[in-house]
Amino acid sequence: MNQPDPFTDFQRLSAEADNLAHDLAKFRQELNNVLEQNAELVIENKHLRGRLNDLAPQSEHGSQKDEMLPSRRNLEKLYDAGYHICNMMYGARRENNEPCAFCTAIIYGSGNRTNH
Repeated sequence: MNQPDPFTDFQRLSAEADNLAHDLAKFRQELNNVLEQNAELVIENKHLRGRLNDLAPQSEHGSQKDEMLPSRRNLEKLYDAGYHICNMMYGARRENNEPCAFCTAIIYGSGNRTNH
């Protein structure tokens, strides 16, 4: 019978452990990069939401809602139901009903368009 060589087994296990340690370090760096980027995006998102709230008219204001065209009111209903109405994500569900700057620009935009 062949007896396994303990030194060969040790070398193989040592190489596997080194590879795992290398992979783990690489994964840790990638995870740190993703977490850092996520933190930056959370801060930027919070800033943009505040800016959007400052700029976009609120839909609770009845005077503007009454002045809205029926087509925009329909788009607002779809948006309030939780769907994107912007051309980039049209029809997709808004996750957690998070606001979309593109959708709100379509609904509450000035409507000043030049005719060609």
